[in-house]
Amino acid sequence: GSHLHEINRNITPAKFRQLFGELTPTQLNIIKDNQAKFIAVAAGPGSGKTKVLVHKLASLLLMEDVKHEQLLMLTFSRAAATEFKKRLLALIGNAALYIEIKTFHSYCFDLLGKVGSLEKSDTILKKTVEKIKNGEVETGRITKTVLVIDEAQDMDADEFALIDALMEQNEDMRVIAVGDDDQNIFEFRGASAKYLDRFIQEKQAVKYELIENFRSKNNLVEFTNAFAKTIRHRLKTTPVVARQRDNGLIKLVKGQDDKLITPLVEDMLATDISGTTCILTRTNEEALQIAGCLNQKGMPAKLVQTNDGFSLFNLREVRFFLNRLNLADDIFIIGDDVWEQAKRDLINTFARSTKLDVCANLIKDFEVTNPKQKYKSDLDVFIKESKLEDFVHGSGQVILVSTMHKAKGKEFDNIFIMLTSYGGSSDEDKRLLYVGMTRAKQRLNIYFNGDHFKGISTEGLERQRIQGGYLPLSEMVMNLTHKDVNLGYFKNVQKHMASLMCGDSLVKAEEGWANPDEKPVLKFSKLFNDRLLAIEKSGFRLQKVKIGFILYWKEEGAKEDVKIILPELYFSKHPL
Repeated sequence: GSHLHEINRNITPAKFRQLFGELTPTQLNIIKDNQAKFIAVAAGPGSGKTKVLVHKLASLLLMEDVKHEQLLMLTFSRAAATEFKKRLLALIGNAALYIEIKTFHSYCFDLLGKVGSLEKSDTILKKTVEKIKNGEVETGRITKTVLVIDEAQDMDADEFALIDALMEQNEDMRVIAVGDDDQNIFEFRGASAKYLDRFIQEKQAVKYELIENFRSKNNLVEFTNAFAKTIRHRLKTTPVVARQRDNGLIKLVKGQDDKLITPLVEDMLATDISGTTCILTRTNEEALQIAGCLNQKGMPAKLVQTNDGFSLFNLREVRFFLNRLNLADDIFIIGDDVWEQAKRDLINTFARSTKLDVCANLIKDFEVTNPKQKYKSDLDVFIKESKLEDFVHGSGQVILVSTMHKAKGKEFDNIFIMLTSYGGSSDEDKRLLYVGMTRAKQRLNIYFNGDHFKGISTEGLERQRIQGGYLPLSEMVMNLTHKDVNLGYFKNVQKHMASLMCGDSLVKAEEGWANPDEKPVLKFSKLFNDRLLAIEKSGFRLQKVKIGFILYWKEEGAKEDVKIILPELYFSKHPL
């Protein structure tokens, strides 16, 4: 009876029900297991992995008297850390603010006391491991009784070495690693499920399998299970089980060539779609063309872009907000009134910018995860670690278009996948497609040419063959990068750029492109001009130039940043 007495003292019956009442037996077993030193959870798609981890952390704090400073949770992305923080706040309130939930990188920067220089992050893990082993890191900072690792299948050698070093330091530390090897899609950067496997073997970890899928309709789960069987190396032995009994819609459209955009777009226009929708491709290039094509046909589509080649810190809207906060070096905490005023200034100044949304979503996420006090250093790390795609949200009205890599961890009612530049035979390709397909809740349409789904059948599966002969696209969109524009040119035209916003159209000037008052603001690089000639030779003509991004950029050796424009180019086909 004394254990129950403990519970009563700690939490209310309502809180107890909220913590434990809505869990499946397996989920509950993971949370109740306070004996196993090493736990590995193989979590299939849609199996409530985040929920289990959040409830486990809450239970450690409330039921097992683990002190919050003894808990450490490591994630791979800032977005995941934010999501955990949000859910934990909702479950246990402000106690959640005192738990360390960090990315591997920011945890290492913390330990080494290097603030903000996140750019040099490729070697930071190696350095940290070295310093821990040599006893050069304050023991208080790395004394932990519980370590939780999210997406453990994405560990690379360095991250695994850090986990190892922490385990050596803390002999009694419990480790809970959660992952799904079927979803390791980052092999190209050294990530491998073999480290999760090694953890299980070497530490003889107690293994739990979360195989119930809450997300997807029954036949979608059957279909993706059958496909997953063709992946050669897998940790999970049990197939995923659908929690929903009813079926959704699956349609496989097989083309004769790689001109699949037109049939996909025609289908989108003809289908009565409700709920959220995302179109997935292999490459950014394909995603861009599909988004352009849909918009041209009057269907609102948003490309999920990433900030490749620049930090969000250099996004003009973000920089404006930071400047408005006007933070002197000796100010560490941002006052609420200053914060609110900076927000109002941002919204008023950038009302017509196409990047205002992204910036507002970033600010909102920071607010939600830092409700009590806003520390300047936290905001700094938050911005530097965030990715643009974390803040592009779809709605029922707007269709998102994204690469499969960027859709990881998200879910949508309807998923349309186009497989043009997709090999399909390697395990890595298959895992990527598996991640793409398992995002779908109700409808899955796949456009392909090849034999990727031979011999797979399930209830309610519709197969369609389309004849080739679709004309190539008559429209084309391009997003330019730093190397496509003449960077040195911008410093002479700063004042002409003052009133321009993302989304504005530019007009053709004698050389390059100008603002609406016909003052020049943009020239392409020599490299891109050559490419442009080749594009025009193939029958496309540049019709329209819009501002994609306005960024800050610093030339080597220069004192000041200058504003630069990265444009979006719109072409249409002309008979040669």
